[in-house]
Amino acid sequence: MNTRTHTKKIIETAKQAFLNNGYQNTTVDALIKASGTDKTDFENAVGGKEECCLRVLRSYTQQVKKNLEKFDENLNTRQRLSLYLEEYFENADEIASKGDAIFNLYCDLRDQDNDLSKAVINIMTIQHDWVDEQFIIMMKTQSAVDQGDRLMAALHGLFFLARLKNDPAMFKSQLIQLKSWIRSM
Repeated sequence: MNTRTHTKKIIETAKQAFLNNGYQNTTVDALIKASGTDKTDFENAVGGKEECCLRVLRSYTQQVKKNLEKFDENLNTRQRLSLYLEEYFENADEIASKGDAIFNLYCDLRDQDNDLSKAVINIMTIQHDWVDEQFIIMMKTQSAVDQGDRLMAALHGLFFLARLKNDPAMFKSQLIQLKSWIRSM
């Protein structure tokens, strides 16, 4: 296997490990074992745990940007926000059992003063800014950003609640309510 293939496999393995165990509880040895690589291949491909996590966060950043660009193809801002929430609806089972991958990493890394915290805060900021922008466009006023704050607070609260209760049906029901709220504006 070449370095590029190792890197891709390690990053995908790390995404799952960080989701299942959190950043702090994931060890390099566990990543090496789960990815089927050896220490030399791991180090050549991604360096250490922090660099591996940075690559995971870069992958999530690209994924988030790609999804938001896809949503932006729709001319209706309400529909864009509904599509944004639909992404979470489709992953309700995993979110209820393990949480949201990006939000979990945010909770794990936000208080560190390093490149990891900056990268994960950047992802959350990209999402929040996009949501704010949708409400500003929809309501034709700069003061609509509080609506974006409300949506993001509700969504992140639902991540906690869904995981606490391990209840994907409740999570889906609440997302439907959020979509109804958006449609009512």
